[in-house]
Amino acid sequence: MKKRILATLCASILCLCGCGAGSGAGETVQPADESTVPVVEETLADAGIDRFVSIPEYKGVELAKDTVKVTEADLKEAYDVDLNQYRIDVPDMEIADYFWVTMDYEGLIDGESFAGSTATNYDLKIGQGTFPESFESQLIGHKQGDSLTIDVEFPEDYDNRDIAGKTATYNITITRVSVALGEPTADWTRMYFGQSVDEYKAAKLEEVTAKLDSEADTKLRTDAWFAVFDKSEVLAYPEDMIGIWTKYSQDTYARYAEKLGMEYEDFLAEYGVTETAISENAMRYVKSYLVATAIMENEGIDEDDQIYRTKKNELLSSSGYASEDAAVANGISSENIDMTVRYYLACDIIMDNAKINGAETAESAEATQEESAAAVSETDDEDTQEENTEETTYTEDEENTEEETYDEDYDEE
Repeated sequence: MKKRILATLCASILCLCGCGAGSGAGETVQPADESTVPVVEETLADAGIDRFVSIPEYKGVELAKDTVKVTEADLKEAYDVDLNQYRIDVPDMEIADYFWVTMDYEGLIDGESFAGSTATNYDLKIGQGTFPESFESQLIGHKQGDSLTIDVEFPEDYDNRDIAGKTATYNITITRVSVALGEPTADWTRMYFGQSVDEYKAAKLEEVTAKLDSEADTKLRTDAWFAVFDKSEVLAYPEDMIGIWTKYSQDTYARYAEKLGMEYEDFLAEYGVTETAISENAMRYVKSYLVATAIMENEGIDEDDQIYRTKKNELLSSSGYASEDAAVANGISSENIDMTVRYYLACDIIMDNAKINGAETAESAEATQEESAAAVSETDDEDTQEENTEETTYTEDEENTEEETYDEDYDEE
């Protein structure tokens, strides 16, 4: 659990700056040693972009887009997501491994509630490891409608230091017991999607194909960025910008520390984050800003242009915000929004002028989709004929439906 949280932190804090991101054929980008570059009091507005960064030729960059091919494993993963979301109720069956339990619960330590100690209609898959094993094991054998009280001892290395090593008493009411089928059946697809099995699988194939194509586009964008970013040289860092992004990283870590019930200094020590690393992160942020701004200025674009405003509105909308004010009210800084807009505009400029090899044509994409559809349909007839069998299979694939997701455009959660 600790490793997953740390990985999430890195992705959240460094996603625009290149640390740990993939480049080219999947290699890891190693940040250049720019610690000796001077930090100066001059500002970007006063001295101009050429004082701070030198960028390479960004037009004509050679890129390669990954070929999209849907595999049976991709489709099974997509089916399992739906199967775990749209489950079959089994109110008379005793809870066992891989059953889903929907419950209301309240936890108390020494008679007092604590962060995350209460929930309503919480979905838990037994054996998935979302809760301590001692919590899940005490649910086994119970049924829908049962109320029970259990004691759970949290391990000494539990992420939330406020409750690590302590024993909590939980009052639980089980409101639903359900299972996930092992594969789509005609009754299931008709019940939840109003489709036959063939129609459901065809729609899912189209959905997965679009998802993989979007991921290939995202990787292409990332490759385009690093093709220029890695060859750019910072000549000097504006002191005011270093201050802004140092505070940004510190504030981000502080929020995570608060969520885990830890002091800021304890959090940094626990996850091995040093102030030097935070300073280096800030430098990477500033370099990203300078490189993107240099490309924009070369193309005659600034924040007052329509192209900038259009891109900002597009990114805000895709992230679920009606305006910049709404995003800021949700904890996303204006600096982060501006950084993201500049990054996307710079990537657009690089890609619009790039030599892209291996980009899949519409015809080849359609052919790939037809091949996958044919492979899927080979088993459909047998599946449909056996749909009314009384035997029920359950999927054991793990899906953490409660795990937090982070927006890739705006990384402040």
